[in-house]
Amino acid sequence: MSMLPRESGIVGMDYTALRDALKAQDFRKADDETRALLIRLAGEGAVKRGWVYFTEVKFIGVKDLQTVDALWRAASNGKFGYSIQKAVFNQSLKRWARFFKAIDWVQGENNVYRKWPGEFDYSLKAAKGHLPLTNALRGTQLFSEIMAHPAWDQAAGSKRSIDDSSKAAGKDTMKW
Repeated sequence: MSMLPRESGIVGMDYTALRDALKAQDFRKADDETRALLIRLAGEGAVKRGWVYFTEVKFIGVKDLQTVDALWRAASNGKFGYSIQKAVFNQSLKRWARFFKAIDWVQGENNVYRKWPGEFDYSLKAAKGHLPLTNALRGTQLFSEIMAHPAWDQAAGSKRSIDDSSKAAGKDTMKW
């Protein structure tokens, strides 16, 4: 079986748990769910390992990443999400040190990485782009691949409610 990017549709993933956690503004739980979704979306190898290898990101469908992003943006009034992080990354001239400082993933004069999970801010008071956390603290390759994903070339950027974003993902991806 050829492993080609799933450019077209959603892979049949259920985004209900993510939507519900975001709707309740339980950003810590939503972050955990996002990480779990990325693992499942990346495929069987990632599921077996329990983490996503950077080369697997290209196999995650465009609509799947856009769905995750749309739910985060809707729940945070446009403050959180991968497309928001990409915009901040671009504004930071694609320099990791600047980017991490801008989204408040580092602290102090020496820009020491925050300890996960306790030193991150899981509230709307967090810096723009602070969430979701992607394990860039282990290295930037995974995050680079997410930022380069074709989903952001097609990102709508519309301001929808979280329920409208869920419905736009498709009736088969949410439990109502």
